[in-house]
Amino acid sequence: MEDEQQLYEPVGDDMDAEESGPQVQPVNEDPSVAANNAKAMEAEYSGSYEWELPMFVKMTERQVSETFEIGTYLWRMLCFPRQNTPPHRHVSLFLEYPEAQYTPPNLSPKASFKLIIKNHKDPAKDYMKDTLHHFTMDQVDWGFSQTLPLTDVSVASGYLREDGAMVVRVEITIQRDERYLYDSRIETGYVGLKNQGATCYMNSLLQCLFNVPYFRKAVYHMPVPENEEPSKSLPVALQSLFYRLQYARGPVSTKELTKSFGWNTYDAFMQHDVQELNRVLCEKLEEKMKNTKVEKAINELFEGHTYNFIECINVSYKSTRKESFMDLQLDVKGCRTIYDSFDKYTEVEVLNGANQYKTDDYGMQDARKGILFDSFPPVLQLQLKRFEYDCQRDAMVKINDRYEFYDELDLDQDDFKYLSPNADRSVRNMYKLHSVLVHSGGVHGGHYYAFIRPDGKTWLRFDDDRVSREDQRNALDMQYGGGDEDMSGTGPYQQQPMPLKYAKFSNAYMLVYVRQSDWGTVMCDVTKDDIAKHLLDRLEREMSDKEARHRDKMEAHLYCSLKVATDEDFRQQVGDVSHFDLVDHDRLPPERCHYRMRKQTKFSEFKAEVARRTGIPPERQRYWTWKRRNNGTCRPERPLTEQEEASQLVDLKDIRDLPREGHGGGGGGGGGGAGAKKSLMDIRLYLEALPEDANDDVRVEANAKSGNNVLLFAKYYDPLAQTLSFRAHHVLPTNATVSDVGRLLLEEQEMPADTPTLLFEEVKFEPTVMVEKLLAGKQLKDHELQHGDVIIYQRALSADQAAKLAYPTADKYLAYIHNRRQVHFKKLEEPQAPPAVTLELLRSTTYDEMCQALASVLGLDDPTKLRITRHNYFSSAPQRTPIKWRSVASLEQLLTHQQHPTDIIYYEVLDLPLHEMEQLKTVKVSFHNGRGEFVGEQHSLRLRKEASVADLLAELAGRLVQAAAAAAPSSRATSQSGASAAAPDAAAAPDRASQGGGGAAADDASLKAAAALAAAGRPMRLLEMLSGKIYKVIDPSDRVDTLNDSYWQLRAEFVPEEQLAANLGPGDFLVHVAHQLLPPLPQAAAAYWAAQQNQQQGGGEATEGGGAQGRGGGISGGVAPMDAEDEEEEQEEEATTRGSAGARAFRKALIEQMPGAPFGDPLIVRVRGHETMGQLRAKIQALLGTPPEEFARWPVLFVGTRPNNAWLPDSEDLTTYFGGHQNQFAGSATAAAAGPTDATLVDPARLMVVVLHEDRGGGAARRQPPSNSRYAYEKPVKIYA
Repeated sequence: MEDEQQLYEPVGDDMDAEESGPQVQPVNEDPSVAANNAKAMEAEYSGSYEWELPMFVKMTERQVSETFEIGTYLWRMLCFPRQNTPPHRHVSLFLEYPEAQYTPPNLSPKASFKLIIKNHKDPAKDYMKDTLHHFTMDQVDWGFSQTLPLTDVSVASGYLREDGAMVVRVEITIQRDERYLYDSRIETGYVGLKNQGATCYMNSLLQCLFNVPYFRKAVYHMPVPENEEPSKSLPVALQSLFYRLQYARGPVSTKELTKSFGWNTYDAFMQHDVQELNRVLCEKLEEKMKNTKVEKAINELFEGHTYNFIECINVSYKSTRKESFMDLQLDVKGCRTIYDSFDKYTEVEVLNGANQYKTDDYGMQDARKGILFDSFPPVLQLQLKRFEYDCQRDAMVKINDRYEFYDELDLDQDDFKYLSPNADRSVRNMYKLHSVLVHSGGVHGGHYYAFIRPDGKTWLRFDDDRVSREDQRNALDMQYGGGDEDMSGTGPYQQQPMPLKYAKFSNAYMLVYVRQSDWGTVMCDVTKDDIAKHLLDRLEREMSDKEARHRDKMEAHLYCSLKVATDEDFRQQVGDVSHFDLVDHDRLPPERCHYRMRKQTKFSEFKAEVARRTGIPPERQRYWTWKRRNNGTCRPERPLTEQEEASQLVDLKDIRDLPREGHGGGGGGGGGGAGAKKSLMDIRLYLEALPEDANDDVRVEANAKSGNNVLLFAKYYDPLAQTLSFRAHHVLPTNATVSDVGRLLLEEQEMPADTPTLLFEEVKFEPTVMVEKLLAGKQLKDHELQHGDVIIYQRALSADQAAKLAYPTADKYLAYIHNRRQVHFKKLEEPQAPPAVTLELLRSTTYDEMCQALASVLGLDDPTKLRITRHNYFSSAPQRTPIKWRSVASLEQLLTHQQHPTDIIYYEVLDLPLHEMEQLKTVKVSFHNGRGEFVGEQHSLRLRKEASVADLLAELAGRLVQAAAAAAPSSRATSQSGASAAAPDAAAAPDRASQGGGGAAADDASLKAAAALAAAGRPMRLLEMLSGKIYKVIDPSDRVDTLNDSYWQLRAEFVPEEQLAANLGPGDFLVHVAHQLLPPLPQAAAAYWAAQQNQQQGGGEATEGGGAQGRGGGISGGVAPMDAEDEEEEQEEEATTRGSAGARAFRKALIEQMPGAPFGDPLIVRVRGHETMGQLRAKIQALLGTPPEEFARWPVLFVGTRPNNAWLPDSEDLTTYFGGHQNQFAGSATAAAAGPTDATLVDPARLMVVVLHEDRGGGAARRQPPSNSRYAYEKPVKIYA
């Protein structure tokens, strides 16, 4: 049975059944009925049953019919011959559903039925009453207290037969609940896909692809090996999925497909973007289709081509480029219809003025830039851009604006305005809407479903496992988005209700159009002939097996599962797979011990089947029920009564197996654990084979205390071999002494009668073992032994013999068995690898003993160098925190996670004893040079917890000296000249030819310079960083145990010479500098910035007023002159005027908006007293090593919480500027300057300098140190197959 479907088996009540046989007449249950009657067959089942009540006039008590089946449910009839309530003048008849208390509410039957008392003389006078009732656990029966008056009950009236019997008939029609019986295949011809948790986005996409038959046929034609498993092969999994979607009767699971993706449960519960999955899946399929006959199938379906051009206006120059696309992303914001989106997509942009295009032959020229289409694909996939970044909220938002699309899409309209000059205009680009993928929800989550029109006429809604018919309005108009009008009441001066509009969060997200001229090709017929023979045979066999299992599950509530254990099963299990109790029912051999029989089966028929399998005649079979006792053991309790053996299986409600909460089924009678369904009808029995000459000696009473005999089971313990085995069962008189029992067991064991023996009673084994010694002189009843108790006997040993054995007695041996554990030790760094060591240990093993045992196997001299980590039961991975040295008392504590047992422990070998390491703290620090660039590798420094940050920095300085010494040989081999130690500050920030890093040589140079600074005694400082910003300079006197390197990035650097405390004055300031992206810009500002970047790429020189060389009155960040010179012609003057307007819009946008995301390496810069903004820019440019002409275009702003951002002129006196913002300062710069100073540190949380530019991997955007975070918050769609 598969995990994804639950098994339902209701259980019947115990009622006294009549001996008369049922006459059941099923109606409409033939599974081969015509398809047009399938819905009626599923909606209701009908049948009838006749019940004879012999000698009716003599009956006075309630009568209960035999259990009968109609419509897959079990029923009984109840009759009160003298009415169930006063005045007792009528016959009372009721229909009972005996399994109501065990049936889930969604499966409780609702039935219309007729109760008929037959008239044997005139059938037209049959007495009949009908009704409708929903049978639940609160109302298990329904009927009529007053049916036929007793005065009419006679042979003469015809309501009694000549022999005095009354015949009652019931006709039942089951009314099935449509909510649970909707059949997508019957209603629509299609089936849905099951949702694994959050895979609705994938289900919608798969349904769209499946309903493109050309694509489905291509998937079927992919060659695959004959025995490839679907869960390990993407092509096989997709072929199997499509086959089941085409031919299965019910919803299809996608588990095999996601397993072939390489996904786990975590991926199934993470919702991704359907557009992203579409691209990734098609790319992976293209890769799998290479070098096959369907290699170009996906391209033939979905690939189109664009025509990108830039055409100069005043000269004869044109640049074109052809590109392919598999889907188009269309704007929604600012577009009312799909044609507006295509207009915007193909809109021509004029490049003029400051935004001119640079040509190779003609220099800067006005030009037109745009995109047209060379060709459209047969299947056009349109991705609607419903999600955008909102700069005001600094978050992604969903665009729910109204956006209209149409049933037909004409891309040849307006004289082919979307087509390029080279496009083939003989192809008619008229498209018909095929699919609409809908997203309902917001940016943080929601639900996907699809409207698809497979036949081009009827719209179907594919919503996970349900497929339903929809009208065109729901598929198109209702998915436009926008607002819904809601009549919410009238205003004070309005006579009519005022309509309010609420945003619709359910709207189209992806559209699929099919070209009308290609409709016949794309929507071709796909049959089984398109599937390879070996693959088809396999898929048919798998689906047939699945349908058989499904039928078994649908009929499971009609069957009873019986597991029968015998002495032979006890002998096979005791001492092998178990030592306690008698048997594990889950390990019984199915072919001999498992029985699945209809609940109406008589117990005598069941005994005949047991005789056929076991060879034990029915007359020698005695059955015992099992009981899970309060102490957790499971033992035979009592024999079945004659009445029980004469009844049907459904009547054995008192012996059904319902597991107790918190107990599993592995111990012998549990049957499923806490999560097992209470409606599961399992019966577990012990079959005692009676001897052929059975007499009264084997008679037993249900209660051993009230009878003369007791059923006991004997186990034998061999202390020399240290083995335990089951021997036999015995029915013994309760007045027999323990000595008598011992002699009997010795005789059975063929041991001398005078052999000294010890007898024990096995009482329980959880939570501790209890095995009590039986006293030889006492009788069995004195020890209060009862049916099912287990006796263990052994040969008694002398004191000398016992001293030589580890477990001389049975109680000690069972205590050892109970305490032993097989533990799998895995390396912490390889948690998914097989265990490195497996040891058998005791639950009472101490921490030190466990480490010693593991160290011995690993060959470690010092077991204290082992560090242990528990296993996480739920994630099957190591827990986050290792255990501290000797923090657990025993092995049992290590092998328990939230009351769940485990058998895995993770270990790691340390380079020093654990108890010493716990007195230390390991801190991860990255070293940065004078430019703020990350150098070398991240350093893990280990210090005592009470050590200071100054100690940590001293340790790091030593590490840098060692690293420089190790790098010296390699640097000498590659370069004959090194950095001069005479200028250590300059060498600490060597120039890098590629501003993206510089590689190992640059790192070696920085390490050498750092070693020189360390040797000269230059102090260091430690910074707390996060996401490209410095948040704090840590005081050197702080303890290292206060550092949090799991959240912050800890950065160490040498204090620049000019920032040393001895070189700072009272009028100096230390300011933090960060790199950040530009915020989203309005149109004019964005055009202006693009023009600046284009000029930079074209080799344009820096404009006047920017950078360190600009005029003093210029604006900081000389991205453009604020005043244009009147030296050019009129056209150039107009362009300059437009550029000035763009510059003003650009400046305004930066002042009013917060910058974009930070990146790169931040800095701390010194600002001297009365230093200007232009001098600060020059200092930052020199530190970064950025070319002056490039840096001149980068805006440099002061950004804070209050006041607003400030874009200062180059002539601005920063001392004066800082003087108006004293509340922005942190105060002393002692920590940053590595000594007492009167200089001021500007608080970076309130005011800092920001350099705005793109992150192109150059300049300060160098490689970043590794993140210390163990958790990732986003995960892209990946298919690992």
